[in-house]
Amino acid sequence: MTILNRPTQSVNDAATATVTADEALPSRSPGITSRVMALGMAVILLNSLALFLILSNYLRKDLTTLTATQLVTIANYVARGVDQDIVDRRDMLEHVAKQFQLPLLHEPARLQAWLGERHEVNPLFSRGLLVVDRAGVVLADYPSVPERVGMSFADRDYFQQAIQGGFAIGRPVFGRASRVAVLPMGTPLRDGAGAVQAILVGVSALQSANFIKDFYSTRVGASGGLVLVSPRDRLFIGSSTDLAITLQPTPPAGVHQQHDRAMQGFRGVGIDINSLGVEELAAIASVPSSGWFVVARIMTSELFAPIARLRNFILIATAILVPIFLLIMGLGLRYQLRPLRHAAQHAERMTRGEIPLAPLPLIRRDEVGHLTAAFNGVLARLLASRAELEHSANHDGLTGLPNRQLLADRMQQALGRARRGEQQVALLFLDLDGFKTINDRWGHIAGDAALCEVAARLGSVLRCEDTLARVGGDEFVILLTDLGERADSLVEAVAKKCLGVFESPFFISGQWCRLGTSIGIAIGRGECAVEELLCVADAAMYRAKEAGRGCFFWAGE
Repeated sequence: MTILNRPTQSVNDAATATVTADEALPSRSPGITSRVMALGMAVILLNSLALFLILSNYLRKDLTTLTATQLVTIANYVARGVDQDIVDRRDMLEHVAKQFQLPLLHEPARLQAWLGERHEVNPLFSRGLLVVDRAGVVLADYPSVPERVGMSFADRDYFQQAIQGGFAIGRPVFGRASRVAVLPMGTPLRDGAGAVQAILVGVSALQSANFIKDFYSTRVGASGGLVLVSPRDRLFIGSSTDLAITLQPTPPAGVHQQHDRAMQGFRGVGIDINSLGVEELAAIASVPSSGWFVVARIMTSELFAPIARLRNFILIATAILVPIFLLIMGLGLRYQLRPLRHAAQHAERMTRGEIPLAPLPLIRRDEVGHLTAAFNGVLARLLASRAELEHSANHDGLTGLPNRQLLADRMQQALGRARRGEQQVALLFLDLDGFKTINDRWGHIAGDAALCEVAARLGSVLRCEDTLARVGGDEFVILLTDLGERADSLVEAVAKKCLGVFESPFFISGQWCRLGTSIGIAIGRGECAVEELLCVADAAMYRAKEAGRGCFFWAGE
């Protein structure tokens, strides 16, 4: 079975480079200064100043380029997370709307219970689900909020859009009932003829634990952070560094040039003076599902602080040393700095991509050698960080299992092999039974421990070539590939093994507790799409839950 294994090649290469650099750190030998003094050579004032000007300009460009790349990566990563959270909620609303039975509109108690069942199965909306009639009046909600039932939402933009027949993301507002910053979404509930009879609304608090949590926890350096903006509503939705701007209007046009460009559709990175008169480097990334954008920013005063310190150091050192060493310069210094030039040329070739990233050769055991060894250590850390980023993009951070993105890729490959070899691919969609009870009773730490234990138990009963992935809060997917004629019996055997791992109780946070699972099974021969197979297995899983839970259900039965 395929479970998270960190990218061994790049990480191991980085680790090897680190060890090599650590072992290669030379002991102190007579330094450059001592050798230059012995030879009677020194750097004159004009050369020192010229070197500083060139180095300062180079470092400024290099720091800007490097930080801009990192800011773009951060902005895109957070924007994808925000977008996925919104898409998950949109899909959940549309899925629940398809299951809705119109007679419930006339039975508020049953309607509230029906909403409660859906909310408990998939509690994506932290402020609950509610149904609004065609006049905009709330018929029922879950969880129940005082005074919300009977309240009118006819003036809300998402209601006015959804009543026209489409899914709508509303303007982030402070909720009338909850008094907290929320994001409402609505989708129509239709009768058999397709006419809209009511609106199903989901409400998420902007600072809830399961909604855009990566945004509020991400900082950039000491002074930078993230800002989330809705151009349509001309609102700051939130900031990871300044909660006071939540749902505040954006500055008027002409105050902040880069912000104006972002509002007009610009996505990228640049340096500009913000509305507070502070120069900052900012990267902008889109959130496609909502039309929002994420800004990752850092003040240039922090970004270029090392250059300022370097400038001051060089000026002070030069002012002290030049009068002494003004007459001793030239060939000795040129000879002594040859290894440094060689190392810089080697590093530049790596920067241009002419040679692969690798530790610089150590030529001499002095300051240059020590600097080269330190550079090799930094390079090793950068390689390790890059490998970690690649790994985290494709795996679940809690259980170490492949995430939905990596699962989709492996499904695509498996379906391609199935088409070519006339094989079959099976998908088992598992949703835990009783997981919410653990979370509610013992907290999220216990819930996380339970998820890790579930992942370990499921992994122990699968083949090494199978894939176990975590695709949601308590949802797991098992991909069985290259199945022959006895596919049904093999898949059924795997499903029974998966049910069997839940027969023993779980020891979580010092307590014994029970967990179960409901399994939906779908089999494809390569002609179906990835999302189609996932949806079919998901639907079969819900039928297994309706059949009593703790069982499996075949798609199409």
